Amino acid sequence: MEPGSGVAPGVDLGKLRRVVPSDLVWRFAFGAGISVVAGLAGLLVSSRFGGLFLAFPAILPATLTLLEEKDGTEEAVDDVRGAAMGAVGLLAFALAAWATRSLVVAAAAWLVASLAAYGAVALSRWRPGSHAARVAH
Repeated sequence: MEPGSGVAPGVDLGKLRRVVPSDLVWRFAFGAGISVVAGLAGLLVSSRFGGLFLAFPAILPATLTLLEEKDGTEEAVDDVRGAAMGAVGLLAFALAAWATRSLVVAAAAWLVASLAAYGAVALSRWRPGSHAARVAH
């Protein structure tokens, strides 16, 4: 998929039927491995240092590798785009939780930031005559 190709972000629940259990096992194993590394770093250095590793999207590298092999680079790029939008929401959540010590405020910050990131991606991909433009009307 070329940048600006006009494909709007969306959800396709039909893809759930194509999930391969062994792919899930690999993703889980990689995520668990990253969590173990974070735990060890926390024990060996400090809990704050270990916590930095937990911020690493543990499942993303394994997911992207498997997705690219199975469905091609375009699908992997779409996953990266989604992960970036998710990271924006998580960053907003963490900052709001740290600043306010309120789960409600942090959740609201996550929602606003995530929707803003989604909207920004959708708008950046919108072109007159594109699929996204036709869907918008």
